[in-house]
Amino acid sequence: MSSNDNPLRQLAALAEAAANALADWAERTGAVTAEAASKLAKDPAVRAIRDTWRIGPIWARRYCECPCVRSHPADLGVCDGHAVLTRRVTTSKNGEAELPLCAPCAVAQGFAEQTR
Repeated sequence: MSSNDNPLRQLAALAEAAANALADWAERTGAVTAEAASKLAKDPAVRAIRDTWRIGPIWARRYCECPCVRSHPADLGVCDGHAVLTRRVTTSKNGEAELPLCAPCAVAQGFAEQTR
């Protein structure tokens, strides 16, 4: 029995050939992907879209801290809890503070201030 007839050696040779082919494919794919991403990053249209879609990471999202009962008492329950902007408001404890507000609370506060 020659060494080429051994099924374990054949399996090892097959695994080595497959690993080499996979590594070659991964290297080529990575190079092409990097080149395409570089070209796209230089395109003004892609940059414009990317700049308008600035989205913070999920862990950077803040919760709304609106004092709803004082800020917009006529619109209680509109708060969605996800802060989208920060606004300087007068608080009873600290005087003025920057509070993160969700969009519904910001709109409700703006509307409440316009009607005063």
